[in-house]
Amino acid sequence: MNVDLAVAPRVRWKLDPDRANEARQLLELYQRDLGLPASLVASIARPHLRADYWAEMEGLAARAGVAADAVVAGNLYYDALKAVLGCTAFAVDTPDGPLHARNLDWWTENEMLRRYTMVTRFAGAPAGEFTTVGWPGLVGVFSGIAPGRFAVTLNAVSSDERLEPACPIVFLLRQILEEAPDFTSALNALRTTTVASDSLLLLTGVRPGEMAVIERTPLRAEIRFAENGRIFVTNGYRALRTGVRDSGSRLEATACGRHERIAALVETAPPSGAESCFACLDDDSVRMEITVQQMVFQASTGMCQVR
Repeated sequence: MNVDLAVAPRVRWKLDPDRANEARQLLELYQRDLGLPASLVASIARPHLRADYWAEMEGLAARAGVAADAVVAGNLYYDALKAVLGCTAFAVDTPDGPLHARNLDWWTENEMLRRYTMVTRFAGAPAGEFTTVGWPGLVGVFSGIAPGRFAVTLNAVSSDERLEPACPIVFLLRQILEEAPDFTSALNALRTTTVASDSLLLLTGVRPGEMAVIERTPLRAEIRFAENGRIFVTNGYRALRTGVRDSGSRLEATACGRHERIAALVETAPPSGAESCFACLDDDSVRMEITVQQMVFQASTGMCQVR
């Protein structure tokens, strides 16, 4: 999928009939999971979303034949319901710049998220082109790479701090991919911007050592930088001191085990390319039965491989 940000927001997303049908199915699934009226979710979010993003979602709704509020609610799924969303991610230095690898773990019916994965290439952004890995109907970003600038991925986490009336994290990631010129600018924005809910963000740049995990609650942040040329993140805070809300999910229960295993794999044999990254992500103690996407980014070279 190609999206030109230079054209009017309502016509940026040109879903063909198959993709429109996939978007419709996914939006119906999100609505059932949330168990909230889409109109309520949309009314709460509207003051905190950019007008062009809102217009993009209205255009998508028209393409998919659904209400605009349903598209908005689908894009806010992360902030409303994180218990079913997990991830394992790591970054490692190489002579060609950091490699950034991640599993996206998310429960879904009939493997829809795996089967409907969509790579979208954006042109016309102020800071340059970028690519995201998502699904039909998703305007915000869970995973993205801006060649020559940085790559960023989102992992779920839950604290006991309250939600804030602020920008949803998936839309902040979209904005940063559009506007941030480099790793440092992206890091500062992800650290200082008030967001709606908790998150763990793996950010990698183009130079050696440009690797960090930003641990977020809505109002606070701590940064972990790479040690010995590598860094890891699953679904638990390691630097930020905060109470943790226990949802009883298997993702939370396995977070430490997955962190320790991926760290051991990478430290024993540091990956040097995409295939060795995928081998680590595929380990039986790292990959979960609900893993729906695997990806390896390298911002310095623009590499974006998705499985």
